[in-house]
Amino acid sequence: MNNKFNQSPPSASMDTQVAKKEFQQLPQLDSGERGKAVRKAIFKTLRVTFGLTLVGLAVYLLWNRQRYVVTRVGYLNGTVIDMYATITGTLILKDLRPGDEVKKGQGVGEIRNERNPQLETDRQNLETRLTLALARKKSLQRKLANRTKLINLFKDYKENQINLEVDYFENTVEAAKAELKEAEEALAFARLEADRYSFLAREGVVAQNVADAAVTRAEQAARVVENKKAQLRRQQAALQAIRQGLQLDSARNFSFPQIRLLDLEVEKKEIEAELSENETTIAQLRKEIDTINRQLALQRIAPLKAPTDAVVWSIIHKTGPLGIPIAAGDPVLKLLDCKDVWATGLVSERANARLYIGQPARVRLLDGTGREINGTVRAIRGGVGKVQVGENVAVPPPDLVRNELAVDVTLQQLPPDLTAGNFCGVGQSVEIVLEVQGNGKTPNWLGWLDFNRWPFFNNHSRTMGLSPRSSLYSPAFGLA
Repeated sequence: MNNKFNQSPPSASMDTQVAKKEFQQLPQLDSGERGKAVRKAIFKTLRVTFGLTLVGLAVYLLWNRQRYVVTRVGYLNGTVIDMYATITGTLILKDLRPGDEVKKGQGVGEIRNERNPQLETDRQNLETRLTLALARKKSLQRKLANRTKLINLFKDYKENQINLEVDYFENTVEAAKAELKEAEEALAFARLEADRYSFLAREGVVAQNVADAAVTRAEQAARVVENKKAQLRRQQAALQAIRQGLQLDSARNFSFPQIRLLDLEVEKKEIEAELSENETTIAQLRKEIDTINRQLALQRIAPLKAPTDAVVWSIIHKTGPLGIPIAAGDPVLKLLDCKDVWATGLVSERANARLYIGQPARVRLLDGTGREINGTVRAIRGGVGKVQVGENVAVPPPDLVRNELAVDVTLQQLPPDLTAGNFCGVGQSVEIVLEVQGNGKTPNWLGWLDFNRWPFFNNHSRTMGLSPRSSLYSPAFGLA
């Protein structure tokens, strides 16, 4: 195959034969004229060969233009993480330099603020209120204990009084029972006497009025018994009521112990409610004091820690061992996230129809090594430089001329030598080659135009530090 491509083109061989034939048909001339004719034939051959070469090169460029899209300008880019001061105070950074690698959670410095008068004043006010609330709690607890003691004392008085009243009514019941018994005995005697006098009256021994008087006394004795029974039932009901703390004879008249006990019970409920409210206030004050203490701790010393594995991109404030004053929200330093490095290139908008997300791409490093990194297109953005990009990137996009697109390419893997020391290659110039879909179906009759198959061009371009395809579709040929 190499011999086939090392042979001269057929058209150039035919031109050489025509020139040789014309030279043989020339009349015999002297040596001067013969040399002039030879040179003329050679120059004619060179012109024809050069013209055919230009035509072939133009055909190749037109064909190759449909296979690849090459960026005009390209560079490696990365995400920059800004770190800001969280509090106002004195910033003290560790001995960091751009290019230093930091791990996630690694401390890079701290901000100290020993004085915060507003929070100190708030804490003192809260502590004063807490002291008063605690004193009030102790006073309420003493008052509650006193009322509880009095309640227990008057409960004893009340129980004693009830016991005395029960004893009194029990004695009354016993007396009523004794009177009932006497009345019943008197009734029994009156009935016997009435029966006797009635018999004697019927026999005519005594007068009838004497018998009637005896009957009347018996009836009166029966009514007395009934009254005594009713009185006994009333006394028993009163005894039961007294045992239950009730009174039946008249409206309830409370004694002094009972009245005082009711007042003490009300006072106790009020004190307990006030004590519960006081405890709630104390718990709230303690919570607020704890919150202010945490705020003071954060306001006094605020550590600065790296949010992720990154590289120091730039240090905005050089602090030294003594530190510098800084306000909350001021930027401190910038970190470069080496896990999110991509390539950005600019292409003509005329190539937009041949671009798509996920398109295979090759990123060639323009550092003289000719190394290529495989990747895929992740974003295609138009109008860069005319609108706000909205990304916090290490290398902002340049102001573009009209009709250009910015293409972002995700890199599969960075070369191992692109480390933190050289900022993972961010900012380095690259050339992005975007493979157009279907470029593998090249017609066979155009295969001889692919200079990558020619050993001479392939070896020569590698010797010069160029990629095998870059020399013919670089921006110099207008293929961007």
